[in-house]
This record gives sequence, C-alpha cells and structure tokens, in this order.
Amino acid sequence: MPMRKRLPLTLVQNDSATTSAASEKFRAVFECVSDALMTVDADGRIDLVNPAAEELTGYVRDELVGEGLSILSPRGKSSARTRPLTKEIYTTAGTYEDIALQTRDGLPRIVDLSVRTVGADTGTGARARASFSILVFRDVTEKKRMERELITKHTELRNAFVDLERMNAEHKMTQESLVQAGKMAALGELAAGIAHELNQPLMAIRGYAQELEYGLGPVVKGTKVEGEVSLGLKEIISAADKMAAIISHLRTHTRKSTEDFATFEIREPIEEALKMVSRQLASRGVEVKCEFDPAATVYANPLSLEQVFINLTTNARDAIEATGRGKGLITISTRSDDAFVEVRFRDDGIGMAQGTKTKAFNPFFTTKEVGKGMGLGLSLSYGILSKVHGSIRIESEEGKGTMFVIRIPKDFREHG
Repeated sequence: MPMRKRLPLTLVQNDSATTSAASEKFRAVFECVSDALMTVDADGRIDLVNPAAEELTGYVRDELVGEGLSILSPRGKSSARTRPLTKEIYTTAGTYEDIALQTRDGLPRIVDLSVRTVGADTGTGARARASFSILVFRDVTEKKRMERELITKHTELRNAFVDLERMNAEHKMTQESLVQAGKMAALGELAAGIAHELNQPLMAIRGYAQELEYGLGPVVKGTKVEGEVSLGLKEIISAADKMAAIISHLRTHTRKSTEDFATFEIREPIEEALKMVSRQLASRGVEVKCEFDPAATVYANPLSLEQVFINLTTNARDAIEATGRGKGLITISTRSDDAFVEVRFRDDGIGMAQGTKTKAFNPFFTTKEVGKGMGLGLSLSYGILSKVHGSIRIESEEGKGTMFVIRIPKDFREHG
C-alpha cells in the first residue's frame, strides 16, 4: 500500500494562519458594519450579533445569543402598514420591507430586512456543516415617520389650498356683488334724472290722447272706424299710464319699498308684457307659446315684473331678428314648488358667447348697434328681481338660442 505524502509542517502552519486571518477580517467587518447584523442557526436561534444590532434592539449580545428571533417579535397587534418578523421570513432568502420589531424597552421599530441563507455541506463527520441565515436589518423607523409627517403635511396643505380657493371664490363673488351694487346705485341716480325729464312729455301725450278721444267721439260715431279709433286712443292712454307708473318706479328702483305689492299669478305680468310688444313680434314673424302653472303665484310688484318680462321679450325678439330667418319662436313656461316660482324664457335666436353671458347684466353693456339699445334692460331686470330675493341666470350657446331662468320666492318676506 503506497504511503500518503505528508505536507510540510510550514504549509500546515500557513493554512492555519490564513484561516485565522480570514476569521479576524470577517469579525472586523461584522463588528464595523453600520447596519444591524445577526446570524441565525438552523434551529432559529441567534448565534452572532454585531454592535449595531445591540443598538437597534436595546438588548446586549449575551441577552440575544441563544435566543429565538421571537424575542424581537411585537407583543401586540402590528400596524396595517407593517408585518411582524416570522420564521417564514428569516428562513427564506430575499429582501423584505416594513418589518415590525419590538425593542427591549417595548418600543416598536420598522426595518427593511435582507436574508441570505447558507446551505448545509453534504459531507460527513468533520466536514459536516449545518445551514444558517445571515440577517441584515436597516432601521427605517425615522424614515417612515418622516414619510407619514410629509403625507400629513401634504394633506393639510392640500386642504388649506382648497379652503383658500373657496375663500378666494367667495371674495370674488362678494367683490362682484359690491361692484354690481355700486353700478345699480349709480344707475338709480341716472334713472331718477331720466324719469323726471320723460314725465312731462308723457303727460302731454296722455292729455292729447284724451282730448282726441273726447273730440273725435261725435265725429266718428256711426262710421266704420268708430271702434278702431276708440280702441286705439284707449290703448294710447293705457300705455301712457303704464309708462308713468314705470317712470315712477325708476325713481325708487334702488329702494326696498313694498308699495303696490300684492299676491298674483305670475302669468298676469307676462301676458301684460306680451300685449305691449305683440305687434312688434307679429311684424317680425315671432310666435309665442306659453305654458302656465296656475299655482305659480308670487308676492311682488306686478308692474316691476312686467318690466322684467318686457325686457326679456324684446331681447328675444332682437336675437331672433339677428338670425335673418324672418321668423322665430319664444317659449315661456312657469312652474311652482313649495317656496319658489320658476319662469323660463327661451328663444331660438343667435345665442350668446361666453364673454357676452358674463357681462350681460352689466349696466350699459350691449351687443346691439348704436341707437338700437342702451344696455340697461337686463341690468334693471337684475335689480328688480334682487329686491324680492329672486335670481336670474342665462343658459345659452352661439347659434343655439338663449334661455333665461328666473326664480322668485312666493313671498320674499319669508326669504329675506
């Protein structure tokens, strides 16, 4: 049997020295790493711990070595955003985020965990080597706390931004209301001056119409034109009376007066308004369709509302005429609920652009040619409706017509 060749003693000594040096290097690295390191044997017991692990867990090395990793498992219920350290995690190689630990003092810590498993040697006897796991813990508790604070601050900032936007919108609405109120006050002063100048010639027209009615009565009596002349003169006198009442109202249109207020069906001032402009509508081929709710009654000044409906009708007439079709349709409907009456005025005219809609209620704003409108109709209508806590809005598109939606309290005294 051949004899085994012996290695030189110096070589054996060198191997021993190399192993010792490698062990010292490993221990130096293991001790100096800033992340917490542990090794766990096949039975799940801790056998090596570095200083960073002692600092993370609050345990000293002797308290951890030989213990199971369950010593670090949270005692209570973990947060929904984390999961506890379990055997399935530390025996399976991989990287795991948001793992919950509990320190010796009972404080919760959140870590990212990296697991490396070293398999058993297949040899026997002196060469047999059991498997173990290397665990690297990186403390992210402070990072997670800062993330939560950042999310909270972001939410607070977003809510503050929403509140600021709301306050800015309210401020803008208040500012617009104040501007509108200022315009209406200035318009009131102007209206009072105009009303004073118009009142005298109007009374002269009325007086002459009465004189003609008295003087022409005997002359046309029994002729074919008797009824037509009599009716025409009565209409002139009636229209002059209405104009006088409107002028009187213009003098006080900025005051909240309840003179001549009454409860009436909203259809009454609408029908009176249509009578005033019926001939103008017919001459332009404009048809009017009405659908009235008999329960639609309000407490207001009927003459004031009549003026609103005259303005809306003439605007609809002009919008239809601007299409050049030579005909058109105005649809008027009313409906009632427990507290409000709604009037819808729709036409199939040229419609309005967005910029026109936003300025429509401004005094003296008009899209009509010079001499065909002063831009006061919608502004006056806005002021009249505001007195009884009513509202008016525009729904319109260019080329698709316009609808004015008016909402008036049945009794504005209950909604003041």
